[in-house]
Amino acid sequence: MKRILSFVTATFLTVSMFAQVTSHLNSPNRDVKSAQTMVQGDGTLVGQQNPNPTVSTKATLDDPVTMVTVYDLQSNSSVENRLFLYPGDGTLGAIATMAHDNTFSDRGTGYNYFDGSNWGTQPSARIESVRTGWPSYAPWGPNGEIVVAHQSGTTPLIISTRATKGTGAWTQTELYPPAGASGMLWPRMVTNGTDHMNIHIISMTAPTGNGGTVWNDLDGALVYNRSLDGGANWDGWQLLDGMTSSDFLAFSGDSYSWAEPQGDILCFTSGDNWYDQFIMKSTDNGDTWTKTTVWPCPFTFWAGGDTTSNFYCADGTNTLAIDGSGKVHLAFGMQRANGDETGAKFWFPFTDGVVYWNEDMPAFPEFMDWDQLYADGNMIGWVQDTMVWYAATTDLAYYYNSMTSHPNLVIDDAGDMYCVWDEVTTLMDVNNYMLRHLYARASFDNGETWTDAQGLTDDFLYTWSECVFPFVAKNSNDNLYIIMQEDPEAGLQFYGSSGAQGQVAITQNNQTVLTRNKSIFFTSGITESSKPALTVSQNYPNPVRDYTNFQVNAPRAGLLNVQVVTVLGRTVWSSSPVQIDSGNHTVRVDAGNFTSGIYLCKVTLDGETVTRKMIVE
Repeated sequence: MKRILSFVTATFLTVSMFAQVTSHLNSPNRDVKSAQTMVQGDGTLVGQQNPNPTVSTKATLDDPVTMVTVYDLQSNSSVENRLFLYPGDGTLGAIATMAHDNTFSDRGTGYNYFDGSNWGTQPSARIESVRTGWPSYAPWGPNGEIVVAHQSGTTPLIISTRATKGTGAWTQTELYPPAGASGMLWPRMVTNGTDHMNIHIISMTAPTGNGGTVWNDLDGALVYNRSLDGGANWDGWQLLDGMTSSDFLAFSGDSYSWAEPQGDILCFTSGDNWYDQFIMKSTDNGDTWTKTTVWPCPFTFWAGGDTTSNFYCADGTNTLAIDGSGKVHLAFGMQRANGDETGAKFWFPFTDGVVYWNEDMPAFPEFMDWDQLYADGNMIGWVQDTMVWYAATTDLAYYYNSMTSHPNLVIDDAGDMYCVWDEVTTLMDVNNYMLRHLYARASFDNGETWTDAQGLTDDFLYTWSECVFPFVAKNSNDNLYIIMQEDPEAGLQFYGSSGAQGQVAITQNNQTVLTRNKSIFFTSGITESSKPALTVSQNYPNPVRDYTNFQVNAPRAGLLNVQVVTVLGRTVWSSSPVQIDSGNHTVRVDAGNFTSGIYLCKVTLDGETVTRKMIVE
């Protein structure tokens, strides 16, 4: 059937735009697992950081609880690979650091499996034979799975594999540190290649604060290792160029993460308050690497002797994804920090921001400005409940990062990008601390514009829950699959028991998997960047039986074309490009022969795309 596309003069109609309330106090630095001084926004000393953890379950929710744990520190900063959707059969593998004993003597990797219909019984024991933590999960072999976890600052990593996902015994091996290092901590892993037999791991040599040693003049070095035969043989740990003591004093545990590989393209990122945010990219499966600095920290080599200024910085929670063209996209939490002449490092708890960058963009300046990042379209996340800024400083439970943190980026097969994070709300727990919930935004035009923020834990069952540490499965279908930690008290007992603001009692934490349909983003307005942008109204009528119209305002003359795709990315119709002048136009689409369902209408002007959801009856 012929599809009709016509352009006529119409009234101007624009899309909605979020207004940002810029009322920032200040944010944190944290030396992982070592005691640390913290200050409030007014500079008042509030305590010392020192870790010791726990957590587990409560009432059954609509979203499945895969496991429970009384150990609650899932990460010091960025969240490791904890959930994988197997695209061939829709099964899921999920992990978390788990303990059921209040002394945490049984701590290790908790595992559960979704067989396409049901989740398994919640695990009662770890998969390893020894005490572990910080597991990272990936597919392995034709139909198997692999987990890497650490033990301590004086021991090797533990690698667990099995040939059939979801069933069978795990085979356990050890991956030893490089010569001269005492142990390995906080690993991250991805796999790629035929049958996922290429294994890539980044991990830290144990710093002195964790019983380790200074290695190659770094008190905690971030190193890379690779196996091309499923783990039978390893290349050996490499200290990559650009990551040596010539570039940094040390690294921080968990302040790094992998992108899901795209063929032979690999990329990981690292960064926090006191060293550069950068990416390391390989286009030859890890043979060679190229470093790109995204934010050059002005105090990378600072160790005291004088005071620093207050400065905006990365908070150590970061994420990245590689699109179909091989371009890398990055997001990280933002906070503020400073240091005094003794070398003490301070953070400012009341700061928010999720910052976005991709390889087409220049590096950020040393001294970042929140409002400038927002004006340039790089600030994609902030606290949605602006009443948070009127809360008392004693109402905030500490995670030692931004009030919008633990971001996770994923790009689906259609090229659409989603960013999920947790953030502080004004909902209060039983201890009068503000709870965190999950929010997300989507971009249908490769990061140029973003939809309005959507709450992912708005269900009343989560009203009085702390929802943190989200990890989004890197594969998806109509849905996003997200594992998070949920419990009734704000903050972490691991920190609270050492004097930080937040929960002190050992509680049960759910490791819950959320399934959220992508259609929640399709009715959301697009937040534009500061430059004049293409704007497109929601179609009318909607739902559609035959013809429907979109109002388009073109900021410039150019070639306009329209594409209608399913939510799975299959194109069902596209127009021929039409040369138009700047101004207002009407796009008319004949959907009379479309099958009933949800479609995306993508309107593109010279490469700039705006997407709207269209429902056909």
